[in-house]
Amino acid sequence: RYLFVLFMVYSIGYPIGHTAVIGMFSKVVGRRRQGKLLGWFASAGSFARMIFPIMSGYVSQYEGNSALFVVLVCVLATSLLFLISYRDILQTFSR
Repeated sequence: RYLFVLFMVYSIGYPIGHTAVIGMFSKVVGRRRQGKLLGWFASAGSFARMIFPIMSGYVSQYEGNSALFVVLVCVLATSLLFLISYRDILQTFSR
């Protein structure tokens, strides 16, 4: 089951979600230099996909799974706070 779910996330969920985020980002960027900014955006995403698994492994190994859960909840809460605080700007550019 785990491998099937992992396959579904990376084969269906990730491409759909990533495409939507790239589209929204390009709308937010507008007429500015999109190539450079999309490059930075993609680089930041790639960097996060390298760092978060390594960080998660260290936190899990040295602090335990409960601490890892707390770290992940904090990252998610921070992301949600940014999303809520910039909601008006995102809605303006999504039209």
